[in-house]
Amino acid sequence: MKLKSFTLGLLPFSFLAASCAHISTQREVGVTQNMQAHEEENQINNAERLLALGRFEEARSAFINFQNNFPQSRYFQSSRLGEAQAFEYLENWDMAIKIDRDVYLKTNKLQPEIAALASYRMSFAYEATGDDMKALACLLDANSNGKYLPPEISKAEIPARLAAYYGRMGRDQEATKYLNEAEKGIDQVRTEKHEVDTVWLAKTYLQMGTVSTNQLSADTFDSVIESQKMVQVYLIKAIQVNDATWSLRAVDQAKKTYQNLYTLVESQSDRQTQADMGGSLIDLIDQAELFKPLSGQKVSEKEKDFFAFAKSVKTKTENLLYQSTATMSLTEESQKLNGLKRAGRVKAEKLLPEEQTLPIKTPPKIVPTEDPNL
Repeated sequence: MKLKSFTLGLLPFSFLAASCAHISTQREVGVTQNMQAHEEENQINNAERLLALGRFEEARSAFINFQNNFPQSRYFQSSRLGEAQAFEYLENWDMAIKIDRDVYLKTNKLQPEIAALASYRMSFAYEATGDDMKALACLLDANSNGKYLPPEISKAEIPARLAAYYGRMGRDQEATKYLNEAEKGIDQVRTEKHEVDTVWLAKTYLQMGTVSTNQLSADTFDSVIESQKMVQVYLIKAIQVNDATWSLRAVDQAKKTYQNLYTLVESQSDRQTQADMGGSLIDLIDQAELFKPLSGQKVSEKEKDFFAFAKSVKTKTENLLYQSTATMSLTEESQKLNGLKRAGRVKAEKLLPEEQTLPIKTPPKIVPTEDPNL
């Protein structure tokens, strides 16, 4: 009986010790989980910071390292989206599309906010590869799921890009509709944010104003011009924000667009085609110059760089067109009409029947002391 009592007496102590051990284990697990969650956030935030700073190769590596370190993380698909965006900025469009598509398929039902973002990013990559129909489809899909996206994307960036697309298709009514949406959207988001971060604002404007020239050709020249006319004001606004990273990228993007357009104009062997394309390019630059700061206003070095480059492209285009006009060969008929030795007007001895019915206008009498225009 004593042994039994002794044994029963040990049970509460054993249970208490086991409970304490269990609580201690739970606490340790909780601490470990918290430490891991903290480390996950640190690594993903660092990768996103590198992406925002424009250090795209470093960002790509950081996102891949995160995936290797935390394959079960809730941020895993977000990190893949970041990797795809790094590929996009590195102009590896095929890899960007491959990853974005896979992310979209794996998150479409359970993580719609990631799927919507994947669809939006795919639109940039498809545009760069020249697949406008898929790019537009991705934009429309992202637009229909705008409630899952950050407001700057759903209310400003997507409408601006849709305006550019419909502008390039010649569907001016839809283009104007979405352009108005973009204007209202960016104003609303800026108001809601109160204190606007220049990094965010410059990046948003850049993506609103970017039109790819990656697949530029004589066949697509006019559509690219029309797209850029729709949204280049946002590219200029991105420059004016004067952010160290994204405003500089906006300068590079604008200069790249103008240079690519000019190079194509210069390469045309048909003089009339060259004149038509060159005139369109000059019109595009003239539109941009409407937003040039007035004399005496404070101007950043980035703005000075952009407008100086735009002026140089315009001057080169004008010189090219004047040279083309001077060297353009005339037909035999044109030579007779425009040459210095033109035939004089022949006076007909008799009028044609229909000419006889026309009223004959008597020239006004000129009085030397009076203005003939009065």
